[in-house]
Amino acid sequence: MLRILGGSAKGVSLKVPQSARPSPVRLRKALFDYLRYRFPPQGDPPSRGRFLDLYAGSGAIGLEAASEGFAATLVEKDRQAITLLRENIQKTRLPARLEPISVEQFLLRAAQTGQRFQVAFMAPPYPHDLLLDFERLLEARVVEPGGLLILQHPVELSLPRGERREYGTNAVTMLESAG
Repeated sequence: MLRILGGSAKGVSLKVPQSARPSPVRLRKALFDYLRYRFPPQGDPPSRGRFLDLYAGSGAIGLEAASEGFAATLVEKDRQAITLLRENIQKTRLPARLEPISVEQFLLRAAQTGQRFQVAFMAPPYPHDLLLDFERLLEARVVEPGGLLILQHPVELSLPRGERREYGTNAVTMLESAG
């Protein structure tokens, strides 16, 4: 069973759509251990900033971010996933916003309207052209300078830049945004 690992909604179980490939527990734990250190809460009320979860699936990453104090936006176009994401958001009672559109549409609109995030996490379905998907994210310039762009991918894929961390058959590559 998929559960929120930490923060205010720790232990809440999530429904998973058939189309989703949830990020493994070890990867999520390591990622959020790092993000808690990298983005300490600031302001009143305290916030870690804005978090973008692209290809949200079950919402495990975006809702984990919301549980840890980020203002999370979850982008997903799959109908079953959208239905379950709405249920998961309601069940966790976290302040997460769902954008039920394609990632390409969201990035275009966000770039046009100047939406910016501290962290953008992307876990496209593996049959996608992952490098092309990540390039689209980079070109949209939706991450603040000093923020992070993160791609989850199979360990066999190597990106030409960024910090890489491996977790079993999955890896994440993190790239700091120049703006």
